[in-house]
Amino acid sequence: MSKLKVYLLFALILVFILGVISQRNVLACEFVEYLDYSEIAPNIFASSSFDSAQNKNILSVINLGKSRVDNAFGDTISSPIVIIAATEDDASTFGSNAYGSAILTPFGQCIIFGPKGQNIDVIAHEYTHAEVSFRLGWLTHYFNMPIWFNEGIALLVDYREPYLLDNIDISPDEINTVKEMGADFFSGKDVLKNYQAARLAVESIDKSQLYDNLEKIKQGETINDVFALKN
Repeated sequence: MSKLKVYLLFALILVFILGVISQRNVLACEFVEYLDYSEIAPNIFASSSFDSAQNKNILSVINLGKSRVDNAFGDTISSPIVIIAATEDDASTFGSNAYGSAILTPFGQCIIFGPKGQNIDVIAHEYTHAEVSFRLGWLTHYFNMPIWFNEGIALLVDYREPYLLDNIDISPDEINTVKEMGADFFSGKDVLKNYQAARLAVESIDKSQLYDNLEKIKQGETINDVFALKN
């Protein structure tokens, strides 16, 4: 094995280890079937505290959320593990908040919905993250998908009031500032504005071409070129 290949392999292992360390609960998704959760549909696990009526209702809402993604971008092909938590504490076991999170790893995609996220908007939002990651592949997604763009795309199918265009008042300079952010996108006192800026920043993209354009990125083209984004 050449030195270059050894270095690349080492770099990939290091990135993976750092990712696991930074998300200590990531393995919980892989072992959810051994926890106090029931598989209520293929790859969908709900807290055992839910009764059959609650399970039926959440499955209906999940289908509506997925349909919103399908209608916006085209048919989804990913099959993430989905975990429906009964409480905020339960959601935190998987590294999520009270709303929802998509945990994206080399093993696949895992979505957690907390008690405040079991609605069409949050479900569509997190399923979009899972689909984008699946289509790009973990490595390309990790290195080539900016956080602001990833969140902006998910907000195209998230109709919660703060993210509706009529309720956003963000300057071009604020949008450009958000485009320079990394993980700090999710911290600070202006997180809501970061999301709003991300929503505006992707307004011009052709939703019907999203999956085709993701494939171009997977093949090596840059996100700026594929989506005609300004630096």
